[in-house]
This record gives sequence, C-alpha cells and structure tokens, in this order.
Amino acid sequence: MNPGQLSFAPILPLWLNLLLFAAGAGACVFQFRRLQRRLFWRKALLISLLRLGAFALLAVVALNPFWTERKEIKIAPALAILLDASPSMGLPGHPGKSTRLEEAKEALLGGPDPVLKILEEKYEVRFFELGESLKGFSSGDLSQLKAGTQRGDLNEALEALAGKNQFALLLSDGSSKWGEKKGGAPPVLVYPLGSRDEYRDVLIKSVKAPPVAFRGKEVVVDAAVKGYGYDGLQVPVILKSGEKLLATKSVRLQSGSGEAAVGISFIPDEIGSYTLSLTVPPQVGETLAGNNRRDFSLKVVRDKIRVLMVSGSPSMNYRFLRAALKNDPAIDLLSFVILRTPANILNVPVQEQSLIPFPVETLFTKDLKNFDLLIFDNFLYHPFFRAQYLGNVRDFVREGGAFAFVGGAGFLGEGGYGGTPLEEILPTRWIGRESYRRPASLTVRPSRAGASHPITFFSADEAAQKNLWQEMPPLSGFNPLESKNTGTVLLEGAEGGFWPILTIGAHGKGRTLVLATDDSWKWYMGMVAREKDHSAYLRLVERMVRWLTKDPGLDAVQIALPETRGTVGEEVEFRVKAGTGAPRAGQKEAPSLSVFNPAGLKIASQLRPGGQTDEHLGAFVPDRSGTYRVRVEGRQGAAEETVLIPDPAEEFDGAPDHARLKEVASASGGKLVFNRDELLREIEDLGKRKETRFVEEKVRPFWANPYFLATVLAFLTMEWYLRRRWGLI
Repeated sequence: MNPGQLSFAPILPLWLNLLLFAAGAGACVFQFRRLQRRLFWRKALLISLLRLGAFALLAVVALNPFWTERKEIKIAPALAILLDASPSMGLPGHPGKSTRLEEAKEALLGGPDPVLKILEEKYEVRFFELGESLKGFSSGDLSQLKAGTQRGDLNEALEALAGKNQFALLLSDGSSKWGEKKGGAPPVLVYPLGSRDEYRDVLIKSVKAPPVAFRGKEVVVDAAVKGYGYDGLQVPVILKSGEKLLATKSVRLQSGSGEAAVGISFIPDEIGSYTLSLTVPPQVGETLAGNNRRDFSLKVVRDKIRVLMVSGSPSMNYRFLRAALKNDPAIDLLSFVILRTPANILNVPVQEQSLIPFPVETLFTKDLKNFDLLIFDNFLYHPFFRAQYLGNVRDFVREGGAFAFVGGAGFLGEGGYGGTPLEEILPTRWIGRESYRRPASLTVRPSRAGASHPITFFSADEAAQKNLWQEMPPLSGFNPLESKNTGTVLLEGAEGGFWPILTIGAHGKGRTLVLATDDSWKWYMGMVAREKDHSAYLRLVERMVRWLTKDPGLDAVQIALPETRGTVGEEVEFRVKAGTGAPRAGQKEAPSLSVFNPAGLKIASQLRPGGQTDEHLGAFVPDRSGTYRVRVEGRQGAAEETVLIPDPAEEFDGAPDHARLKEVASASGGKLVFNRDELLREIEDLGKRKETRFVEEKVRPFWANPYFLATVLAFLTMEWYLRRRWGLI
C-alpha cells in the first residue's frame, strides 16, 4: 500500500479565501475587545478563540482539502490445466505406474504437499479434458477421469483457451493431433508422460496397395513396419486373404529409427472384391497386439474378357459373330470352328493335314477355368464331347463363369442336349417338337423386360427404341423354345406365338444366355442393305458379352464407394445408380438399400435422391469394425459391394512422442518440464510475467468526514454555552 496524500481543490480563488480568513480573524479580535468590557479577559479570550476555530474550520472547507489513498492490487493469472485423454493415455507409463493418465494424476495430487493444492492457492485454476473435444471439469472429478477413444486436437484446444487463460499446463504423452501455428495460443508448460525407452511394440505403420488389380497380373503391396524397443529384430510379414496365405516376407527393423519398408507381391487368380490383411506376429513383451495387423480392400477385375467360342460350322452367323467379338478391344477371343467331323474320312495322314485337331480334353478339363465366357455356336457336341465335359461346363458356370448358346439346327433337340447337365443351366427348354423352324419370317421386338434391360435398351426415347427393332430385318429361322421360370426373355417374336429369341438366366454364381437363331447376322447386313445404321448388332453382341461376364459398367444397379476409409461411429456415404428405362410390372420405382454388419445383421441405413435422374445417395453409420455388405435392389436388378471399416487399433501408435511435446512448448513460448520442482519453478516464473496489477485510489474530502463536522459543531456549541452561562445571552 502506498502512503496517503493531502491535496486541495479550492472552491474560491486563493486570494479570496485569504481575504475572507483575514476578515474573520479581524472580526474575532474586535469581538474580543468588546467582550473584555463585560467579562474577565480570559473568558473573553476563550469565547473569541472558539469563534475563531469554528470560522477557521469553515474557511478550510472553502479550500476543499481531500485525502487520497492509493492501494496496489494484484490479480492471479488464470491457469488452464489440460489433461490428455487420448486412447494412448490408458497405456503403461513409466515403470511402476499403472497408466499414463494415472501418472498425470499422481503428478498433480501425489505427495504430502500436492502440486494442485499449491497452484490453487496462487492461481485461478481451470481444468480441461483433451479428448474427442475440449471439455471442462472440476477438480473433484479429476480422480474419475479415464482415457477416451479418440485423439484430441491440440490446435483447436489452444485456440479455444486463448484470451481466457494467461498460460496453460499440458500433461500428455504427445499422441494428440498437432500442427504448428504461430501466435494466438497462451504459453504452454508441458509435462511429458510415459517412457519411450521402456515402450515395446511392433506395428504396421502404413500400407499402400492399388484399389484395383487385374486377374493374372502381379500385385505389389508396399508396407512400412515400425518397431519400438526391437531395433535390429527380423520379423515376418504375412499377407492373407481371409485364412488363405498369399505371400510372406521377412524384414529387419532398422536400428535407430526402428522402421523398415517391405514389398510383398502375389498374383490374384479370381475376380471379385476381397479383404486382405498384412500381419506381423506378436513379439515378446509387446505392449499392444492389435496394431500388428492391417486390413485393406482390393478389387480384382479382368484386364481382358477371355472368350472361348466353338462353332459347329463356318456359317455366316459365325463370321459376323466372330467379327463383332474381335471389334471389341477388351475381348481376347479364342475360337474353334468345326470344318469336318470324325465321319468325314480323309485318306491323308493326320500329320500331313493342315486342319488343327479340336483339343477338347485340354480345353474342357484343364483350361476352361482360364476363360470368362464360353460360347457354343450351333455346335453339335456328339462327335467330340463326353457327358463329363458338359458337366465341367455346368460346374464352370456354377462357380462364376458365363455360357452363351447361339441357336441353329444343332441346338437342344437334334443336338442331343436334352437331359444333359447343359440343359440344367440354360434359361430355356426345348418344347419337344421341331428343333429348328425354317423357312420362316419372324420379326422380333423387345419384351417388357427387354425394354429396359441394359442388353437391349439402346435409347431413352421410347419411340426410337420401338422403331429400331421394327426396322430390323426378320429372321428366316429360329429354335422354337419356351422360357423357364428362372429365365428372362429380352427379345421375342412379334407374332405367331411370341417365341423367346433372346433369353437370359443365372446358375449358381454365373450367368447364361440363349440366342435362339443363327440368323442374327442379318441384323447387321440387312441394315447395311437398307443403308441404315448397322451398329445395333455390334452393340448387342458387346452388351451380351459384358452382361454375361458381369461388367459393372453395364449393371443396371451400380454402387460407387467413397475413396476414403470410414471409421466407427461416423457416417459412410456412397453413390447409387439405379438404371434407366421404365420399371417392370410389379417393381418399385425407387431402389431399396440393405446394409449388413460383420455379424450378418441388418442395420439402419438410408437412401435419398441424388442430383441426377436415377442417382441416389446411400449412407449408414458403422457400429463396429469389420466388413459391411451393402446391397441395393433396383427395378432392373441388384448390386452388392463390401465396405471395410478398419479397427482403430490397427493404426494405433501408442509410443510416447516427447519430440512433438517439445514442439508444442517451443511454438507457444513455453517449456518442457520433467519433475515437480521444475514444474513449480517454471509456473511461478511464468505466473509472475502473466500477473496483472492495478492501483486503486480512494479520495476522501475533509468536509465529508463526520469528525470534521463534529468538531465545527462542538466549537459552536461550546461558544454558545459559555456565552449563556456567563450572562451574555
């Protein structure tokens, strides 16, 4: 406290105050002389002095004296204590400590004279939990604080504390998110937790793999393996698809950094979507085992569509069908045409014949699995096939292959396919009368299903679509068939019984198709003769092949998954295209969405309209890690995709990062402290610099002082009393 100070602020000019005081003093002298005539001089002097004192005090009021008191006040700075509640804070800390979070609590509450008690006596202490978000709490809840499930963002936390707290104390192991920013944040004293020297762990730090791979082509998966406390150790890295071992490779962890890169290659032999995993076996003394595995998705597609076509004769249909297949650069075609049968006897040794023998056994016992599509073009199998080979064709389709039969006289009835495994997989049946009807004149038209199916849907203009097929030349021959319940007719005769001309179906994992005519080549040459667009035939053949081989670009229903990996508890959004054309009878306008969790249970999901026609946005919130199955059913079909939600433990690096904490302290103007004494010393030093001081002034005028007024009143009262007692009144 500073000493007080007496000051004056005269109401009247000083000369006038002196003049009035002199006049008052003169009046008192004059009164004294008059009183001497009636009283003894001592009594007269006393009365005069009382009058002079009262007058002098009143004259002082005119000078307006006041007393100023100054007091210096100190305000303790606000100290924010941030306790990191990231998942790694639940891991062991220094030897002898249960967890890093318990180590932080011990640093604040431990000992006979706790640090927290000292701080609360000197500063305005505020507590914050740094987890998924910044949350305040009271000191009484400190002992109940637990490690959370997500890392905190230290940048956001310091921005939120800026302006409200003069400095901060962070207790952390360095696992929080941090990106250095200049200015704005309060100085941060950092108390590091955990021991990097004692921490032991091996984890797969990162995985780089192409999202799409080609069947039969080498795929290289690059990974980075990180080790703590195992410098120089050699560990195996294992690549699996489910329980199937794909490849393995050993890698030695580098001394110093503890990190090593490894590349593992394999050749996928089947198309489809797969969840692969890279694994490092757990090591002795490891703190964590969940981060020894990393799952990732890989979609295997065809680099080319491999087609095997067998034609019963070198017909016009074979010529144009082969030309249409060769017109597509994505198709790798191997074709065999039967030029002679075993009944055609040649008196020439086989080695001198220019014809190549049909390698039936090799193709249909060993190599069939290497093709995507098998086409029989008016092929009579009796002279070449045993029933076993037809069974192999059936198994090929059941396991995901595709089969197409182009009709003619060698189909079904006369071809001898009735009652064979081949008849089992076809979407049509022979009705038991004539095998092939010729001559005929049959125009075709799209069926109700064919009006919107991607194979036969060529134009969104309904009139143009109808006119296209009306302009097609009629067929001069066809196989009289009927569709099975499992088949879908796309093209049918326009009159005379509505014969199914183009029928599709499915068997097991594969797809099948029957084109019940060997006259489809006329749809090309007939349009050329009429000088009209003949591309419809080429497009029809291309789409038949792509639909049979499950080209996703031709699917009526398509699912486009996000490029980024989803996380548990956060919404996963994807796009759905649900085809074009008018809906079939009995089908819903909008597609339906079903999402199944890793346990196979259906979970909540939503499908809302997108920005374009037939486009929708699907979304679901995963409640656990694993592979989710997404199924969309539209008016022309259905599609399925898998979504991998990784386990948070896979990417979890729990090693204390004291280097990051040093960056935080340095960037904010703070310091890294390692023990109790250093912590208290640095807090006190920083607290002094951040301490706020101001001076409080109190002004007390004399006239407002009750003692002053009482003195004036006492003088006047005493003067009046003496005059009365001595007979002057």
